[in-house]
Amino acid sequence: MTRQFTDTLNTYVAGDSLLTAILLEIDTVDSAGTITTNYFTDNAFNIFYDGNTYLAQGEFLSFTESQESGDLNIASVNIAISALDVSLVRTYGVSSQINQGVRIYRAFLDPNTNLLLGDSGADAIVMLFKGKIAGYQITNNQSTADIQYQVSSQFVNFNKKNGRRSNQQNFQREHPNDRSMEFSHETLNELKWGLK
Repeated sequence: MTRQFTDTLNTYVAGDSLLTAILLEIDTVDSAGTITTNYFTDNAFNIFYDGNTYLAQGEFLSFTESQESGDLNIASVNIAISALDVSLVRTYGVSSQINQGVRIYRAFLDPNTNLLLGDSGADAIVMLFKGKIAGYQITNNQSTADIQYQVSSQFVNFNKKNGRRSNQQNFQREHPNDRSMEFSHETLNELKWGLK
């Protein structure tokens, strides 16, 4: 993807020193299906951009860089979020996070004011990656947990067939008290649906 920097940003990048921060947006979905966007930064202080506050906190640890090329491929990055308490693991470490959107930006800051570069701030932000959560891994610590997301580009599910496994364990991930799939393993013949 070609990067078209503004004149302000080109002048800043050509300078002697750069002050940058990563801005991370992660969508979450609640049990009612409402999508909420959470805003984080790896900066030492909060950053305000486009009416949103990107929170500076220790939970957002790191992400791997994506490599761009002219070939058609599925680009992916890994995002590590650490030192999460139980309530945050229930938000970020659930299967409903799969296919939720993630956006990663690099922000350029004015070293004199610590504000976003430029008058409007729009020329101080460069999108590094946009994709969806393809998978996650949780590592439990003594009183906290770490989550690592694998985030893939928009074409990650291009060939995926929709559906789910018809077994009790898979069904109870979404509906823990529902036992309607308890005897699903006993049906050995293929079931035909609809007209012949």
